[in-house]
Amino acid sequence: MKKVLLILLGAIFFTGCATVRQSEEELSEAERIAAREQQMGEVMLEAFRTKNFEQYIQFIPRGGRQEYTPEMFNNQQREIQASMGEIVSWRFLGRLELEPAHRLVWAVRFKSRTIRGEEIHKEALFSIVVGRVDENLRVFLFAFI
Repeated sequence: MKKVLLILLGAIFFTGCATVRQSEEELSEAERIAAREQQMGEVMLEAFRTKNFEQYIQFIPRGGRQEYTPEMFNNQQREIQASMGEIVSWRFLGRLELEPAHRLVWAVRFKSRTIRGEEIHKEALFSIVVGRVDENLRVFLFAFI
C-alpha cells in the first residue's frame, strides 16, 4: 500500500503543470494591443473603485475629457454606490470586434447590505470601446450596464 501511495505521489509531483509566459517580444502586435486595451479598462475600474477622477479619464480623448466633468463622475459614483454598493472585484469577460475599434467587457462584483444589514453581492457589466487616435489607443465610450 505504501508503494502505491509513493508511486502516486511521485507521479503527481513529477508530472505537475508548468506555465510558460511569453515574453513581450514573442507576443504579436495584435496580442500586445489586446493586452493594452484590457489593462486600460482595468486601470479605469480601479480608478472608479478608488474614486480617482484623473486616473479614470486618462485614456479618454481630450474633447471627451472636457465633456465628462468631475461632477458627472461624482454623480455616477453616488448612483452606482447607492444601487449596487462598493466594487470588490471584477473579471474580464471578453473583447468584441467593432473594427476599427473594440468593445471590452468585465463583470464587476459589488458588495452591499440588505435593509436588515446582511451582506449581499451584486454584479453589473462594465464596458469600454477602445480605438486609435493619432496612433494612441483611446477610450471613446465607457459605461456600467
